[in-house]
Amino acid sequence: MWTRLPEILFLCTTLPVLCLSTASGDPAQTLVDETFPEAQAELREVIRVLASDIMTANIEGLQAAHLVSDKFTKFGPRSFDRQDVNAANVSEAEFFSSIHDVEYRVNDLKIDVFGDIGIVTYYPRVSFVRDDESRMVDGRQTLVFVKTHAGWKIVHEHGTVRP
Repeated sequence: MWTRLPEILFLCTTLPVLCLSTASGDPAQTLVDETFPEAQAELREVIRVLASDIMTANIEGLQAAHLVSDKFTKFGPRSFDRQDVNAANVSEAEFFSSIHDVEYRVNDLKIDVFGDIGIVTYYPRVSFVRDDESRMVDGRQTLVFVKTHAGWKIVHEHGTVRP
């Protein structure tokens, strides 16, 4: 009996761990495999509201979509430098206050959710009038969201205008 003690100890310690990991699954893999359809629908609505806020120059709405935190970052499209939340809010307020007759289309929307993190990519087409000149711009947009007690907030933006 004592000669089998190492095997018995191994089974007593390993079997419960194997059963638990099989029953609960790998949480990291769940984040990758699960589609989180409810969160996708919530983010689809956030994007719809953002597009509406862009078209109506709702500066307060656009600013409220950002996570007010040192963790917020933004690249482009009007500035090459990395922006914090304050710089992004100033840049957006200046830009959207300077244009009118805005049409904003979200094309090929893709929403991936990883629990409380959402990554949204799409190709925006925006037309507007600035300085009495009509303009149309195509680009690509990435928005990274985090779910907070106040809803989904943008923690990172990266916008690029098509050359």
